[in-house]
Parts: sequence; C-alpha cells; structure tokens
Amino acid sequence: MSPQPPRNIVRLSAAFYLPMMASGAFMRPPGTIRVDDPGRLLMGLAAALLIGLLVVGLSRFAARGTGWGRALHSEFHSVLGALDSRQILLLALLSGFGEELLFRGVLYPRLGLIGSALLFAVLHFPYRKTLIPWSVFAFVLGVVLGVLTGASGSLWPAIFLHFFINYYNLHDLTGDSPLTPDN
Repeated sequence: MSPQPPRNIVRLSAAFYLPMMASGAFMRPPGTIRVDDPGRLLMGLAAALLIGLLVVGLSRFAARGTGWGRALHSEFHSVLGALDSRQILLLALLSGFGEELLFRGVLYPRLGLIGSALLFAVLHFPYRKTLIPWSVFAFVLGVVLGVLTGASGSLWPAIFLHFFINYYNLHDLTGDSPLTPDN
C-alpha cells in the first residue's frame, strides 16, 4: 500500500473525528467534562501520565524486540508516511478528543466498560493480518481508559492518556521520536 500524502491523512482524520467529537459533545452525559472533584482529577491525570509512559515504552519495546511489533510498526509507517510535528499534534488531538468523547463520554455510560471497549476495538479492526495486535491493544486500552474515566469521574484523564500515547507513538512511527534520541 502506498502511503497517503500526510496532508490527506490529516484531512481524512478531521473528517472522521470531528463528527465523532460533535456527537460526543451533544450526547455525552452531563458532568463528564466538568470537574467536580479536583483531587480525583489530579490523581487521574497522574495515573494517565504513568500509564502513558508505560504504554509508549512497551510499544517501542514491541516495535524493536518482537516480530509482530516490527510488522505492526512497519505497516503503520508505510500507511502514515512522513508527518511533521504539527500534523502529529493535530492527529493526536483529533483522535484523543474524538474517540474519548464518543467512547468514554457517550458509549461507556450506556454500554458499560466491556461494551464500550469492544466497540473501541472494532473501530480499530485490522484491514490486514499484521494489524490484529492493534485491535487487541485497542480493547485492553479501551478497558484502561474506561476504568480511568470511572475512577477520576472525568473524561480529561482519558483524553490526556489517549493524546499522550498517540502523540509519542506517531512520532516514533514516523521516525521523529521526541522521547529517544537514537530511534
């Protein structure tokens, strides 16, 4: 598969995630964006940062140390092409806000933890066999994001975690990693 020009990837992502954000903004239960308990929010954000560091570290380990991880990394790299920091920032923001508003803001309260995580995994269903680990990862992460949302009482930690993982992993996938100097 030839990589899409980066500008098209960003446009396609905006066309995909902006309606997701709109539905999440209008259909989510009241209070999921508002912060009622700053202490719970801060604990949720701290947990999100630690989980994010762990997930990004494990992603990099898998991409360099396992056959399936190298195949997954190569597949994403070929699809994404070269992205600059601005494009990566936009993609990470769009996906973090869009998916969390929909999956944790709208679907989690209606379908529960497992139901919303399963739908999250379905959204990440592979079009190629090498992407199957991505679907498994999406399900596990969907559970983690749901637990984080429930424990913090807010979507902000899940949005932050989702953004963090996508931002750093997209940098790694496109070969411009801000976390490790020797990619």
